[in-house]
Amino acid sequence: MGRFQPFHLGHLDLVKQILDECDQVIIAITSSQFNYLEKDPFTAGERIEMIYDSLKESDIDLSRCFIISIENQFNIATWVSYLKAALPHFDKVYSGNDYVKMLLADSNINVVTPKFLDRKTYNATRIRLMIISNDNWQNLVPNAVVKFLQKINGKHRLDVISKSDTKPTEH
Repeated sequence: MGRFQPFHLGHLDLVKQILDECDQVIIAITSSQFNYLEKDPFTAGERIEMIYDSLKESDIDLSRCFIISIENQFNIATWVSYLKAALPHFDKVYSGNDYVKMLLADSNINVVTPKFLDRKTYNATRIRLMIISNDNWQNLVPNAVVKFLQKINGKHRLDVISKSDTKPTEH
């Protein structure tokens, strides 16, 4: 599970790690209802394309991958039930988020802490700031993401959002 704003090489490494250990991976794009916000600038559909194109470019067997967008739930107590209804069957969840681990463990779901690439380097917030400042961000994301962000003029979107005093519903 993740927001993937944008999908980066740390995320890609996790997908490969999970596929080394499991038959299939479900990539659940969270906060799918949010977009054009500083924290969530890309739509769920754009994130699906970024991930799909990155997996395909990396020669990952797409028949072993589900890419599904899910909305945030306001009733946290029913979140796990929502996940079970919204996603294909899953046996375990990979997460480094202590809050997510707590919620899933309380529902007796096996949570595995993955091995992360350098999380300070491979960090979507940092990458978005690097895109805005024209820093060298291209080596932190798959080439498919670079191409996709160029196609949708992602830098312009991030520039406008970051300078706007309009703050739509924050979350």
